[in-house]
Amino acid sequence: MENLTACLAALVFLGFAGHRLVIARGGGADPAQRDVAGFALCVGAAMLLNAPAVLDAMDRFVPSPDTELLLTSELKAAAGTFLTLVALALDPPGTRPVRLRRRRRIGAAAAVQAAALGLFLAADVTDDGAWAMAAPGRGWVLAAYNVLFAVYLGWCLYTLARALLRHERRTPPGPLRTGLRLVALATATSVVWTLWTLDDAAANLADGGQGLGEDLLSTTLGMVTAVLVAAGATATFWGEHIAAPVRRLRALGAHRGLEPLWTAIHAELPEIALDPEAAHRRPGLRQAEFARYRRVIEIRDGILALRPYQQAEPLDWAVRALDRTGLPAGDREAVLEAARIAAALENKRAGRAYGDTPGRRTAEQAAAPSARLETVDDEAAWLVRVAREFSRSGVVRDIRDRVRAQVAAD
Repeated sequence: MENLTACLAALVFLGFAGHRLVIARGGGADPAQRDVAGFALCVGAAMLLNAPAVLDAMDRFVPSPDTELLLTSELKAAAGTFLTLVALALDPPGTRPVRLRRRRRIGAAAAVQAAALGLFLAADVTDDGAWAMAAPGRGWVLAAYNVLFAVYLGWCLYTLARALLRHERRTPPGPLRTGLRLVALATATSVVWTLWTLDDAAANLADGGQGLGEDLLSTTLGMVTAVLVAAGATATFWGEHIAAPVRRLRALGAHRGLEPLWTAIHAELPEIALDPEAAHRRPGLRQAEFARYRRVIEIRDGILALRPYQQAEPLDWAVRALDRTGLPAGDREAVLEAARIAAALENKRAGRAYGDTPGRRTAEQAAAPSARLETVDDEAAWLVRVAREFSRSGVVRDIRDRVRAQVAAD
């Protein structure tokens, strides 16, 4: 199983690296694409070298497996360095000079690599079958070697995570933001993957050695990280193919959510239906967005047509009832709007028109949403909330009953 997960993860990383290198071709390409490709190439190569089957095959050509241990660690450290360079590309324009910071980070990486090489040589690692052993009494040196890499990779991942979160906050909703979140999640799994290597340091201190290759948990974490990185970095490509169906599904859900409110208004004002034949027909997925748009227009037309039948008194009843419930302000707005519409419908049914009165204008202002409705999505979301309260709220039901009683008393 370790062979399968290690090779699959390596394949994903190496394939992703090739894809990034193709994108990075040409003088006008974003230099960060090369850094991303370098990261994926280093991690993919390290995981491939750590696969048990590859280790067995390399034993025929590389006389000392401890060389493979050193090479895979150096490759992972190089991958971490590429991540810190990617983080620089995510910084907003106008920050500190990028070239100077790149040199400093590359210099720090070279220092870490040199220090790690010195520790590895000082540990005098030898091969003992599937086990790499430090010289007697030098297990702590090999442990220091592993801890150095873990700390350096942890710092690299922290640097990238901080840059990703800052960039994600500046990015509007869409495929790019989704991609950034997926890469941030990959960074989190990478932290767990990195910390898991500290079990080697514990083995160094306890037994003076460590196993060669990756265990199942490590290769699984590598596989998960590879998939998340590839998915996040290509989100702008596949996101467009997924966004349209998701958008249509949301529109279809909103269309259904508007049904109780639309049905009640249409029963009193059938003329609001822009397409009478399609009025009661459930739209398909492809027509969902247009059908939702039409529903919003029809409901708004109906609310405008109900203006002469609105009065301030039912809204006062609703406000007093809501004061007793302690409902949050954001939910109160939808209840008040639903109560205003319900009362107007009862008055319309009874033929009680009030005309353009100060009380009606006060009622409209009190029930208006505090948030600006700038798009069809905003408008539909607001009316879905109103429709939900229209059909479920006990306050709206009480207002409807009181208006009916008032009509009957007249």
